[in-house]
Amino acid sequence: MKTNILHIVTALLLLSSANTVHAQKKKLALTDALEMAKQGNKALQIQILEEINAKEKTRETKGGLLPSISANAGFSHYFDRQVIFLPGSFVGTDKPVQDFAVGGRNTYNAFVSLYQPIFAPVTHQLIKASKINQKIQDEKTADLKSRVALQVSSRHLNMLMMNRQLGLLEQSHQRNIKALQDSKSLFAQGRGLKSDTLRSFIAVANLKSSVSYLKNNIEVSGLELKRLIGLEDSGDIELTDDLEYNIKASQSEFYQVDEALIIADKNRKDLNIQKLTIEIEQKKLKAVQAGLLPQLALIGQYQIQAQADDMEINEYAWPRTSFLGLQLSVPIFNGNRTQSQINQAKIKTQQEQIGLNDLKDEVKTELATIISKWKEAVTQLDIQETTVKSAELNYRMIDDRFRNSLGSRLELTDAELALTQAKINYLNAVYNLRMLHVALQQALGLLSL
Repeated sequence: MKTNILHIVTALLLLSSANTVHAQKKKLALTDALEMAKQGNKALQIQILEEINAKEKTRETKGGLLPSISANAGFSHYFDRQVIFLPGSFVGTDKPVQDFAVGGRNTYNAFVSLYQPIFAPVTHQLIKASKINQKIQDEKTADLKSRVALQVSSRHLNMLMMNRQLGLLEQSHQRNIKALQDSKSLFAQGRGLKSDTLRSFIAVANLKSSVSYLKNNIEVSGLELKRLIGLEDSGDIELTDDLEYNIKASQSEFYQVDEALIIADKNRKDLNIQKLTIEIEQKKLKAVQAGLLPQLALIGQYQIQAQADDMEINEYAWPRTSFLGLQLSVPIFNGNRTQSQINQAKIKTQQEQIGLNDLKDEVKTELATIISKWKEAVTQLDIQETTVKSAELNYRMIDDRFRNSLGSRLELTDAELALTQAKINYLNAVYNLRMLHVALQQALGLLSL
């Protein structure tokens, strides 16, 4: 009875352990990874905060057109009374100028000031520049989403390819272990050469090394993918996609360079950012030029004050002073600093325009390169599909010969190696095509989270 209970408890513990290990694996498709990156990518979170910061800067600049109201209050105690200078005849002395102590030892002063811009051309231009900067940050966020989507897709596809390669190598490893056992058996029977056994052993060792290397690369790539999407789960990632997913559509979807350039000019965020940068430099130029114009503002103040020698505040008289008026500021000469700033702004605008032209040339070259590689990748995929079929047929033929004692184990090993290599080459062709397709979508500005 105790033995049965022990067996049941052990089975339950093993089942619980298996469930725990299984639960640690995070199933992840490419669409899931992209959606998680939209929320979890740290660089994207920083850029979104930069968007919010740009909005606050626009609000700050707009505040330059709103009234500024300030209140001030002060108290001073004079150990020696304040002195004014008057003609001696005013105070009954013979001196031409006589100092005369006035005022109380305690002085109180409080006032409220108003400043309301009426005509402020510089501020108006800076507000326009701030709004453009806000658009630039929006475009930068969209551009970063595109680049993060490319990174996540590339890492995801890389892991898919390595997983498929790992499966092929593990199958090949098992077949070569069987071949090594057969070689040892034939050598022991005196029907095989020692060199054949040694060759099989080397093949098994090389495959074991390749399997270990791939497993390590998959683990490292999984850590990088989790960082990109902001996944803090310590468990392993289990990819649920197929490397050949939608491969036929990728093969048939071709673009001409001129057609692709039109699409990219409309959708690429870095081009939009450069265009907006030129626009913001033009607004900054106008803001500097507006510094040569006069500025008009409404000003006002309401003030109360009192002076006395004692602290009987309730007995004080509080005279009031108030005014409302206009203040006109006309720039006349400031050492040609404004003109120098205008020239600098013009140079900066020219630089950004040259930068836009250079970026367009770079985009055109990038698109032409990707499209050319893409077309070649489609050709290579067709070739590798044919090669795999030929290698499979060759392996079956050699296997039949070996089973009927018409061929050697060495021939079968060579055929198995050729088949494995053909399948790996096919996977590389599929991976290359999918990677180029993703890169083309990003270059066209169509890839995003």
